[in-house]
Amino acid sequence: MNETNQVKLMGTARKATFNKREFVSVGLLMTAAVLVITAVVIQVFEALEDNFYMHLFFVAHIFTGVAFAVLAVMHANMNWESIDGYLGSGEMVASREVLCAALLTVTTVIAGFLFVYFVMY
Repeated sequence: MNETNQVKLMGTARKATFNKREFVSVGLLMTAAVLVITAVVIQVFEALEDNFYMHLFFVAHIFTGVAFAVLAVMHANMNWESIDGYLGSGEMVASREVLCAALLTVTTVIAGFLFVYFVMY
């Protein structure tokens, strides 16, 4: 048995190349988590006076949002065939999943606008 096989059997084989798909997926998960946490902190403590720590959360939220957007574009680029399939392969008919995702997104945005309009002002 040669050294390469021994390394693989012992479970210490190393990846030879950088896995872009794994990088983007994990990056999206991590940046989404930071966005959610910073958004909650900003919303909960927004009534406090403007101080240095709140400014840090605002900046972290904005910069993480930019990183999330870049990773999302990379994700869409790497998975365009799947996305095209989800959208109906060029046809004008969208799948049930796409319609449900669009409905959820639109409903969330409208609920946010209504919350701000009726509760905040």
